[in-house]
Amino acid sequence: MSTIPRPSQDTLRKAINNQVAIITGAARGIGFATASLLAQNGARVVLVDLWEDDLKSACATIGPPSTYQVCDVSDWHQQVALFDRVSSTIGPIDLLVCNAAVNPEIALLQTSNAATYDQMNSQVLHNYLADERTLHGLQRPSTKLFDINVDSVVFGLKLGIHSMKSHGGGRIVVVGSAASYVPVSSQPLYTATKHAVLGLVRSTAQIREVAQSGVSISWVAPWLTLTSMVQGLEAASHPDTLKSSPEDVAWAIASAAVAESGNGKGYWVQGRTVSEVEEAYGRLAGELILPENRF
Repeated sequence: MSTIPRPSQDTLRKAINNQVAIITGAARGIGFATASLLAQNGARVVLVDLWEDDLKSACATIGPPSTYQVCDVSDWHQQVALFDRVSSTIGPIDLLVCNAAVNPEIALLQTSNAATYDQMNSQVLHNYLADERTLHGLQRPSTKLFDINVDSVVFGLKLGIHSMKSHGGGRIVVVGSAASYVPVSSQPLYTATKHAVLGLVRSTAQIREVAQSGVSISWVAPWLTLTSMVQGLEAASHPDTLKSSPEDVAWAIASAAVAESGNGKGYWVQGRTVSEVEEAYGRLAGELILPENRF
């Protein structure tokens, strides 16, 4: 793995000044920090989330380079409308950051009350193996997090590539997770979605038509990041735990967005350290990665 330094402010500003950037899940956390960083360096940012009041507040904080769009990114038609509106009212889309995600399973780790834990653990929303029952038998596990964590990225990639190739290319950065690479036994469905996203972006980045269109796809995999999603976790407050701030992850996203040869690259974010991991992975996989014409 190779450590990637943050781009200088001058480099970042030259690369993204006046570019149109869409950031999903941008009302708070990593998405908000990313929108703020990009706007501070001259980008015209469009913040996307479900919560209009939070979006208004976020844009008020960032200032005039920002605008917002309420959108359920798990809904294909709403994403189509989002891309159409941005393209027609602001300009061609240069950068897309697919950041929106949910993790209902993590709530089990956020309570110290034994009775509350037992109650939540008996519900398939938080534990898909729970014995929760309905009048019709064993309760079906919720798969809504697949709609948000996976489908939204499928839709975003398709719409982003389609939009960008029409004006010569652009950059897409997808926010994965440490759970894209390692098993997390307390969060199996969330981990499954993040593994799926990793496979999706790895494969899409290698499609010949994507590279020829001038669209570059990369991704970041933050480890423990201090957002509302991890609020209450013991690890988040433990002094010996390696933790990132949302701003650390925002800088990693910015680094991926301006990298000279960023297509197909994946970056781990651990504290303030950003490491590119896909080159090492490719060497390790070697002959296991078959050429396209061998399938």
